[in-house]
Amino acid sequence: MKDRLLKMFQLQEQLNRKINENWKNIRTKEDFARATWIECAELVDSLPWKWWKKMEADINNVKIEIVDIYHFIMSYTLLDVDIPEEVLSHQDIKMLIKGITEDFHNIDIPADYINHYLGETNYHKKLIFLTERVAQSYLEQNSYAGNFFFGLLVKNSMDFKEFYLLYMGKNILNHIRQEMGYKQGTYKKNINGMEDNQYLLHIVKNITDEKTLEEKLRKEFKKLQEG
Repeated sequence: MKDRLLKMFQLQEQLNRKINENWKNIRTKEDFARATWIECAELVDSLPWKWWKKMEADINNVKIEIVDIYHFIMSYTLLDVDIPEEVLSHQDIKMLIKGITEDFHNIDIPADYINHYLGETNYHKKLIFLTERVAQSYLEQNSYAGNFFFGLLVKNSMDFKEFYLLYMGKNILNHIRQEMGYKQGTYKKNINGMEDNQYLLHIVKNITDEKTLEEKLRKEFKKLQEG
């Protein structure tokens, strides 16, 4: 798991540099904390929380939003280190892994939150609870707790391999977006009534070999943008 996490951080650093070479001198933790809790709100909106109307859970979008959230959580952590390789000894990674493995030993997390998590029997409410704890933690700029609850969120949404492949796919898509005019407004995010994230999820679901992922994504998105 640590090897894959390190690769994700290395790729996130490359993406951030592609957007702005001097990103660490421009962006602040407050920026990434804000982006994190706003993405958390988008995740919650994919779940049936509105009691005044009928809603269906969109678990596929929940998975995409989880990956989007982690882009900003990683960027927050990267501000603490000189090179991505240093994150493996960072407390954020230790807490993330504790969350993913449901390891409740030696953590400084309020017992009420742990008891609530363990006692919640409604799956969608559990996801909402965890997402709100991630948002709360980053509003408080508490990445220690934020990574723990994010790890639990991943644990309850998908296995780590799927999370990793989705991140890899989204990272490639973000590069494609930048190369095809995302910042200039010429990139088509919605194609034939579907968002590019939906196309991404469909493609990733049919990929088992990480080595073919970028080739497949670039080929498909080139056709979508030109079609």
